Amino acid sequence: MSKKQTLTTLAILLLTAALLTSGCLSEGGTKFSLSDNNTEIEVDLPETVEGEWCPVGSHIKVTNPITKKALDMTVIGKEEFEGETLCKAALESTGEEGISTFEYMWSEDKNTTVFTKYDTAGNISLKFIFKEGTTKIIDGDRKTLEI
Repeated sequence: MSKKQTLTTLAILLLTAALLTSGCLSEGGTKFSLSDNNTEIEVDLPETVEGEWCPVGSHIKVTNPITKKALDMTVIGKEEFEGETLCKAALESTGEEGISTFEYMWSEDKNTTVFTKYDTAGNISLKFIFKEGTTKIIDGDRKTLEI
Protein backbone atom coordinates (compact mmCIF):
# COMPACT_ATOMS: atom_id res chain seq x y z
CA MET A 1 0.00 0.00 0.00
CA SER A 2 1.13 3.51 -0.66
CA LYS A 3 1.60 5.99 2.17
CA LYS A 4 -1.71 7.68 1.30
CA GLN A 5 -3.57 4.36 1.29
CA THR A 6 -2.01 3.37 4.61
CA LEU A 7 -3.07 6.68 6.17
CA THR A 8 -6.60 6.33 4.79
CA THR A 9 -6.86 2.79 6.10
CA LEU A 10 -5.59 3.81 9.52
CA ALA A 11 -7.99 6.75 9.63
CA ILE A 12 -10.95 4.46 8.87
CA LEU A 13 -9.82 1.91 11.45
CA LEU A 14 -9.44 4.65 14.07
CA LEU A 15 -12.88 6.06 13.23
CA THR A 16 -14.41 2.61 13.51
CA ALA A 17 -12.65 2.00 16.82
CA ALA A 18 -13.93 5.36 18.10
CA LEU A 19 -17.48 4.43 17.11
CA LEU A 20 -17.12 1.05 18.79
CA THR A 21 -15.95 2.50 22.08
CA SER A 22 -18.30 5.51 22.12
CA GLY A 23 -21.49 3.47 22.08
CA CYS A 24 -22.73 5.27 18.94
CA LEU A 25 -23.59 2.00 17.26
CA SER A 26 -26.18 0.59 19.67
CA GLU A 27 -29.26 0.64 17.41
CA GLY A 28 -29.37 -2.58 15.37
CA GLY A 29 -25.68 -2.70 14.55
CA THR A 30 -23.97 -1.49 11.42
CA LYS A 31 -22.54 -3.14 8.33
CA PHE A 32 -20.83 -1.27 5.52
CA SER A 33 -18.15 -1.55 2.84
CA LEU A 34 -15.91 1.06 1.25
CA SER A 35 -13.60 0.59 -1.69
CA ASP A 36 -11.43 2.30 -4.24
CA ASN A 37 -8.92 0.89 -6.71
CA ASN A 38 -6.41 -0.10 -4.03
CA THR A 39 -8.33 -0.68 -0.81
CA GLU A 40 -11.48 -2.52 0.21
CA ILE A 41 -12.80 -2.12 3.74
CA GLU A 42 -15.58 -4.23 5.25
CA VAL A 43 -17.00 -3.40 8.67
CA ASP A 44 -19.58 -5.46 10.56
CA LEU A 45 -20.57 -4.13 13.96
CA PRO A 46 -23.28 -6.07 15.78
CA GLU A 47 -25.98 -4.46 17.87
CA THR A 48 -24.49 -3.62 21.24
CA VAL A 49 -25.99 -3.05 24.66
CA GLU A 50 -25.87 0.56 25.86
CA GLY A 51 -22.67 1.16 27.82
CA GLU A 52 -20.94 -1.98 26.45
CA TRP A 53 -17.36 -1.02 25.70
CA CYS A 54 -16.25 -4.39 24.32
CA PRO A 55 -18.43 -5.10 21.25
CA VAL A 56 -17.91 -8.86 20.86
CA GLY A 57 -18.40 -10.02 17.28
CA SER A 58 -17.33 -6.74 15.69
CA HIS A 59 -15.35 -7.41 12.55
CA ILE A 60 -13.18 -5.19 10.35
CA LYS A 61 -11.33 -6.32 7.24
CA VAL A 62 -9.05 -4.18 5.07
CA THR A 63 -7.85 -5.67 1.77
CA ASN A 64 -5.74 -4.49 -1.14
CA PRO A 65 -7.48 -6.17 -4.11
CA ILE A 66 -4.36 -5.91 -6.27
CA THR A 67 -1.78 -7.43 -3.92
CA LYS A 68 -4.32 -9.46 -1.89
CA LYS A 69 -2.67 -8.20 1.32
CA ALA A 70 -5.27 -8.03 4.09
CA LEU A 71 -5.74 -7.19 7.74
CA ASP A 72 -8.65 -8.92 9.47
CA MET A 73 -9.74 -8.08 13.05
CA THR A 74 -12.52 -9.58 15.18
CA VAL A 75 -13.39 -8.63 18.77
CA ILE A 76 -13.64 -11.95 20.61
CA GLY A 77 -14.36 -11.09 24.26
CA LYS A 78 -12.97 -9.93 27.57
CA GLU A 79 -9.93 -11.31 29.36
CA GLU A 80 -8.26 -10.69 32.71
CA PHE A 81 -4.75 -9.25 32.52
CA GLU A 82 -2.74 -8.23 35.58
CA GLY A 83 -5.86 -7.56 37.63
CA GLU A 84 -7.76 -5.67 34.91
CA THR A 85 -10.50 -6.70 32.53
CA LEU A 86 -9.44 -6.01 28.94
CA CYS A 87 -11.32 -6.31 25.68
CA LYS A 88 -9.61 -8.74 23.30
CA ALA A 89 -9.42 -8.79 19.51
CA ALA A 90 -7.78 -11.35 17.23
CA LEU A 91 -6.00 -10.03 14.14
CA GLU A 92 -4.66 -11.79 11.09
CA SER A 93 -2.50 -10.23 8.42
CA THR A 94 -2.00 -11.94 5.07
CA GLY A 95 0.54 -11.01 2.45
CA GLU A 96 3.51 -12.16 0.42
CA GLU A 97 5.31 -13.37 3.55
CA GLY A 98 2.37 -15.55 4.58
CA ILE A 99 -0.04 -15.19 7.49
CA SER A 100 0.81 -13.32 10.69
CA THR A 101 -1.41 -13.50 13.76
CA PHE A 102 -1.77 -10.90 16.47
CA GLU A 103 -3.79 -10.23 19.57
CA TYR A 104 -4.81 -6.77 20.72
CA MET A 105 -6.29 -6.03 24.15
CA TRP A 106 -7.35 -2.72 25.73
CA SER A 107 -8.94 -1.48 28.94
CA GLU A 108 -12.19 0.45 29.03
CA ASP A 109 -10.34 3.62 30.08
CA LYS A 110 -7.71 3.03 27.33
CA ASN A 111 -4.90 3.33 29.91
CA THR A 112 -3.79 -0.28 29.38
CA THR A 113 -3.15 -1.89 26.00
CA VAL A 114 -1.42 -5.14 25.12
CA PHE A 115 -0.31 -6.03 21.60
CA THR A 116 1.03 -9.54 20.97
CA LYS A 117 2.50 -10.96 17.75
CA TYR A 118 2.71 -14.73 17.29
CA ASP A 119 5.05 -16.75 15.08
CA THR A 120 3.84 -19.43 12.67
CA ALA A 121 4.03 -22.08 15.42
CA GLY A 122 1.74 -20.01 17.67
CA ASN A 123 4.47 -18.91 20.07
CA ILE A 124 4.78 -15.29 21.21
CA SER A 125 7.39 -13.54 19.07
CA LEU A 126 6.84 -10.01 20.40
CA LYS A 127 4.66 -8.40 23.05
CA PHE A 128 4.10 -4.71 23.84
CA ILE A 129 2.43 -3.79 27.13
CA PHE A 130 1.43 -0.16 27.73
CA LYS A 131 0.25 0.30 31.32
CA GLU A 132 0.28 3.19 33.78
CA GLY A 133 2.55 5.32 31.60
CA THR A 134 5.19 2.64 31.06
CA THR A 135 5.98 0.48 28.07
CA LYS A 136 7.25 -3.06 28.39
CA ILE A 137 8.54 -4.92 25.33
CA ILE A 138 9.03 -8.68 25.57
CA ASP A 139 10.60 -10.69 22.76
CA GLY A 140 10.13 -14.37 21.94
CA ASP A 141 13.03 -15.36 24.21
CA ARG A 142 11.33 -13.54 27.14
CA LYS A 143 13.95 -10.77 27.14
CA THR A 144 12.30 -7.63 28.51
CA LEU A 145 12.89 -3.94 27.90
CA GLU A 146 10.96 -1.48 30.06
CA ILE A 147 10.71 2.17 29.12
